[in-house]
Amino acid sequence: MTESNRNIVQAVFDASANEDWDTVKSLLHDDIVVIEAESLPYAGEFKGPESFIALNQKVSGSWEDTKTRVDNLIADGDHVVVLGNLSGRGKSTGQAFSVPLAAVWRLEEGRVREVRPFYFDTKLMHDAYYG
Repeated sequence: MTESNRNIVQAVFDASANEDWDTVKSLLHDDIVVIEAESLPYAGEFKGPESFIALNQKVSGSWEDTKTRVDNLIADGDHVVVLGNLSGRGKSTGQAFSVPLAAVWRLEEGRVREVRPFYFDTKLMHDAYYG
């Protein structure tokens, strides 16, 4: 199950990068929830597959030259920890940012049920977005 969960999370990243939203939806639990930091332009709780996809598009659309790099996926039981980096530039400020991130993904019934991303420096991201 652990390796399978790791593969499911990788498949979400791969399908998202290709904007293959039907595949993404097939990998998400109907009750998925993503919780983003309050200081970010896409703060809050996002519930359901459609909200997951909208959030994904909002994150990419909030920045210019957005890049998400996945360095490692660590799986244990129903959890997968994603270690990587998010970089981009604020659209209105032009200010660049690059922050390490860790995200805890929880799977249930073979589909992604919860995602909690943790960015190393949300202030840097906030300042890049708002100035």
